Amino acid sequence: MNILHVSDIHYRQQYAAQTEGYQGMLGRMQSPMIPLTTCIERAKEKNTIDLLIVSGDLTEDGSPEDYAYLKQNLRDMLGEIPILVTLGNHDIKANFRQGWCQSASESSPYNQVFDAGDFRIICFDNSCHGFADGVVDERQFLWLEEILGEEDGKPVLFVTHHHLLKAQASTSAWPGADRLLDLLGNKDICAILCGHTHHAYTGTVRGIPYFTVASMSFVGEDEGNGIVRFEERYGYNLYTITAGKLTYHSAENFRPNHVLMRLDMRQ
Repeated sequence: MNILHVSDIHYRQQYAAQTEGYQGMLGRMQSPMIPLTTCIERAKEKNTIDLLIVSGDLTEDGSPEDYAYLKQNLRDMLGEIPILVTLGNHDIKANFRQGWCQSASESSPYNQVFDAGDFRIICFDNSCHGFADGVVDERQFLWLEEILGEEDGKPVLFVTHHHLLKAQASTSAWPGADRLLDLLGNKDICAILCGHTHHAYTGTVRGIPYFTVASMSFVGEDEGNGIVRFEERYGYNLYTITAGKLTYHSAENFRPNHVLMRLDMRQ
């Protein structure tokens, strides 16, 4: 199975009409649909895509209409292949359920378990709108323990939004990371996928292949003394999983060198 992994699209049909601060930075950014389209087209040139994973921050505090529009555009580009998502700290669960899922508005965690034949994919929601570092929810850990306890002999591809390694980014790792990794450590996990940092990262954690994909929108570079340089940067990852094992990984990351704004994040 060939899997395309993208993250942190931060899509909105209309961004706030501001010129200063974080919202002003977003107003200077090109529509994330432009890099998203580019990356999907580039990935399709490399290989057949069997499944798309989006690891959070689908929208920038988006409306139900924003979610519906984004999903329809992905369908137009990818056809009817499965699309799995986990939500990020900029996603509003009630709006997501209305617009993406076409279901009733409610704000409980959004988890998915997908049977991919010889392996399973678990999309684990560790986010809460407005809480940048994510949340630690006891109900979520109990849900995950139950799902992991369903012994079916299949390896697991694990997906969440927030990164799990403290040293990989200047932003804080998810505070539930150690407990999560304890749960995953004695299971057959073929890889862990995440987003949130907007910076591409490849490594291992407790012997498990670990991938943070670049964003589809912007990246912040810490220049010290609270100053962050925001610039456009985007990318995607491709994986092949064969017989429940990760057998191929590639990535493309694009740096247009377009600085959007420098912000003092202490204000």
